[in-house]
Amino acid sequence: MGNFEKHIKLAKEKLKSTKDAFTKKSNTVVGDLAVKVVEQLIEADVSKKGEHFGDHKSRHEYSNKEFPEIVNNAMRKIWFAYGDLGYDGVNGNRARIVMETLSL
Repeated sequence: MGNFEKHIKLAKEKLKSTKDAFTKKSNTVVGDLAVKVVEQLIEADVSKKGEHFGDHKSRHEYSNKEFPEIVNNAMRKIWFAYGDLGYDGVNGNRARIVMETLSL
């Protein structure tokens, strides 16, 4: 999928679902979807160059190179919270941190 508009549409859809999951206190879903929101935004950016990444590592490397101060820092916060939420889904505080990070 190398289409900028398609990736933006997917990111918006996943963000809406992330917000819904947070409201429903589905904390592990918040973590999972938040990672996908950020990854879709990275895919949108790289699609403008006619490229596509198929794995987390490539997306992290790209965001670290292209956007180290904002996007990559947010991505790291979300990724680590996602790991915590995966093991402790009842942690609403971590889900709140994810939501705050997405609002940057």
